[in-house]
Amino acid sequence: MKYEPCNMNYQRKTSAPFPMVHGSWFMVHRGVSLVEIIIGAALILLSLTGLTAAYSFYLKVGLKNTNALKAAFLLQEGVEAAVLIRDDGWNVFASLATGTPYHLYWNGAMWNTTTTPVAVDGVFERTVIFDDVYRRNSDDDIVGQTSGDPKSLDAETKRVSVRVFVENSATTTLDKRMVTYLTNLFE
Repeated sequence: MKYEPCNMNYQRKTSAPFPMVHGSWFMVHRGVSLVEIIIGAALILLSLTGLTAAYSFYLKVGLKNTNALKAAFLLQEGVEAAVLIRDDGWNVFASLATGTPYHLYWNGAMWNTTTTPVAVDGVFERTVIFDDVYRRNSDDDIVGQTSGDPKSLDAETKRVSVRVFVENSATTTLDKRMVTYLTNLFE
């Protein structure tokens, strides 16, 4: 018996990195690069479209909330102005008419009140209403003026209601309110 070498694991060595079938390597893989470029361009285009849409949405939301954010700051400023008016002297603060909508303005040195409407930034209107505070006789809790409980007027405390709103023609488009209580701390 004659011994013959096994040819099962024999591969033909070529200079091309890929096997050549029906001609050259280029002929077999023709058009693959073009498909890759089209898919890559489509992915980049979709990504840019998504980023542009998200940016547009964030701008719209940001611009819608600008007035609401300004109104919140004006509410806080109104409460702080009432505190500063109280700090200037309780007698002046307590002498303000209850239930009257006052408007705040800065005269360069201090906050003042007026009954004449003052537009803030030409858009907002801010009112401050000072009300009397009643306390229940049994436990000194604050109760409403119309409460049926036995109560007495607390001359050392005022209820401060600040309202900021924007009016466009006949409709109110933005209306924010804040209520707090101020007491006579310094006298």
